[in-house]
Amino acid sequence: MKNAIAIRFDYSDNRKNPEDILLILSEYVKFYKNIGIISLSSINEKNSAQFDLVSLQDGSAIAWIRCKISNWENFIFNSAEDLADYLDDNPEIATGEDLEAASTFLSNSVAKNADQSLVTEPYIDMEQLGKVLSDYSVLNSKLYPEESASIGIGQPGDSDFSKFKTLTKCFVFTGNIVDMLSNEIKHHKRSSKFYVHVPVNKGHNVWRLEELLTENHFAVRVINSDWLESYQSGFIDPIGPKDLMEAVIEYDEIITNISKKKIRKQIRNAKILEVIDITRNRGEQNDLF
Repeated sequence: MKNAIAIRFDYSDNRKNPEDILLILSEYVKFYKNIGIISLSSINEKNSAQFDLVSLQDGSAIAWIRCKISNWENFIFNSAEDLADYLDDNPEIATGEDLEAASTFLSNSVAKNADQSLVTEPYIDMEQLGKVLSDYSVLNSKLYPEESASIGIGQPGDSDFSKFKTLTKCFVFTGNIVDMLSNEIKHHKRSSKFYVHVPVNKGHNVWRLEELLTENHFAVRVINSDWLESYQSGFIDPIGPKDLMEAVIEYDEIITNISKKKIRKQIRNAKILEVIDITRNRGEQNDLF
């Protein structure tokens, strides 16, 4: 039998209402799933965030679930476990800066755990993360002092929970997500010159660009399908690390006001609409990105 993810609620003997037990367990399952959705959405894999209930187990209240796309199972669990470790050390989110720090941590965790599956720079939806962590804070307030929750990987029906990660009950979200963040979205369409980080004549239609003028790095999807097919078929010479591609790009710039003195800008939904020209800077082709 395949492994599954266990969400365990170790409830008090004094909790007599079975509806309360199942409700709290379901809220922990929802919390775990939401972290999976946020993590996968950050790398444009939101549609992969689908889960099946494998079984329920008594003793403690335990839900065993699996991601329908098994390749993402460990990725989701590791990201959730990393975030749980972070919340152990950072038990309160009160400001936009606190939320940004948690978002940055989760983004780094996603990049680490995605490994070879990563085709775009992670973008964590800070507002969605804030709502999920706020709900988690409320959930913590519902526990009796002797109760706890944990997550782990194993075989459904296992009774050894010694390696499970206990979720902190001390975490509180004391800020107001509406007051913390305000977003502005600007749409841009322009031509510019870029260094291209992409395997020679291979890969998919998501590339990483470095803009010559701004030195910004971002992921971009090539939607000029005829040009991309010619490039991947070898009819266009490989783009080297020192070559410059002039192209028309389109993207959204998301400007998040974290505080009066701090804003965060991120590029999303970037597309190459047209490749105008490639200026060749001939040299060794072995050190491609």
